[in-house]
Amino acid sequence: MSLSMVAFSQESVESTLVDQSSNSLGQIYIDMPLVTLPAQIQTYNTTGGFFPSYMNPGMENSLAYTTDFYTAAHYGLKKAFNFKSPFWTSFSQRMAVALFDVFTMELPLAYSWLHEEYHRGVMTQYGVNSFNEVLLFRLGSSSIAVSHETDEEMAMLCDSYHPDFVRLMGAGHEAQVDLNRNLQSNQFFYHQDLFNSVMYWMTAVQNFMYIATCVNGDGDEMMHERNAVEFNIEDRDFTGMDMNAWVDALWYPEKPYADRGTHPSGNGINRYIMTKDLPEECVQYLRKQAGLDLFNFLSPMLIGFHRFRLANTESGPYYGNFAFRHYLTSFGDDISLDLYLQAPWANLYTTLHNYNNFDHHFGGLEVGLVDFPLFDNRLLVGGTLMGWIQPKDMLFKTPTGSFGGLAKTRMSYHSRFVDPYLELGWKSNGWVAGNANLGNGFFLRAGLRWQIG
Repeated sequence: MSLSMVAFSQESVESTLVDQSSNSLGQIYIDMPLVTLPAQIQTYNTTGGFFPSYMNPGMENSLAYTTDFYTAAHYGLKKAFNFKSPFWTSFSQRMAVALFDVFTMELPLAYSWLHEEYHRGVMTQYGVNSFNEVLLFRLGSSSIAVSHETDEEMAMLCDSYHPDFVRLMGAGHEAQVDLNRNLQSNQFFYHQDLFNSVMYWMTAVQNFMYIATCVNGDGDEMMHERNAVEFNIEDRDFTGMDMNAWVDALWYPEKPYADRGTHPSGNGINRYIMTKDLPEECVQYLRKQAGLDLFNFLSPMLIGFHRFRLANTESGPYYGNFAFRHYLTSFGDDISLDLYLQAPWANLYTTLHNYNNFDHHFGGLEVGLVDFPLFDNRLLVGGTLMGWIQPKDMLFKTPTGSFGGLAKTRMSYHSRFVDPYLELGWKSNGWVAGNANLGNGFFLRAGLRWQIG
């Protein structure tokens, strides 16, 4: 379930350290995934049909669609407003983007939709179908549900696939951090001069406020109100207040789903966990996570500094930037630092991961290459390598770590308007943001990337 909250800011004037060498809006790409495996097979098995499977896009594809939604809209709005006065041009562009982001937040493809699709992406792996109620266009709703799951399906996930069940509860928070990460990396590497800061603030503030709401118990009355009218099981949200359910599942991995008790109507299981029913140690842990969530505000990109010129050389300029992230995971949290570098010869990034469970810390390193040109710029090659130590079996209170990693490569044929691409990879057991699979296995994505500006 997602909560609807609003915040926005204005982008700052760029400093003299930031690249201002061109009036171009940069390279504006729209990603259209066509094949995603094994997620598409899992979705087909869940929905029972090829075309219905596209209604369950999974984590990777839903992130691509929402990134497209905001990229295209921000690009179009910036192109639409152009006056003789530079002040009024800039003012009207920024206000148009801010109003668009605020008033579309609960529409399909916007970030509330993405929040729910990340939840659904976890369930789809195990044949659990669901419905994203953003599609009902209940604009202005205080909460949005993912419904139509049975109690037996939820019990199966909790009792047989508990790390996935924990991840399921925090997946909406993960979606919003991923959206900012995707938009920011595109803005940096492709020199996109778009007004994304409103979106960065909205998603970060909502994540922080959601955790704070669970800490303070301000969502309990809303859940009581839902329980009072949700007589049919299919009308109920899969979990209620995400963070309450996340910390409860995290803290008590052996707790059967049926222990939640009977729904007040007498029909089915009472799915919603209230803050007042959580032990104080769980509330304190949520309070700690609310504090750690402030890391998501630590990036110059939130105040409009897209890139910094680090040096000028004979071969060309070097640019850099950074962003901290805080994710809720299957075993606790991940506090990471993204470091971006654009050199004349390559686009590079490095991420330092600090994985944490109850009282132990584990490390990880991620390095990546973006769109390295070969064969006279006709073939663009990129990839990611990750290595980590994460809590063994993704348990919250284990002191033992286990090694894991991920490797993927991406190739695209570069043309004037559209770039067909293929991405291949493999990961071991472990949690990776934006990848619904906690187990090991190969994955593949293919599609088209359209250049619209």
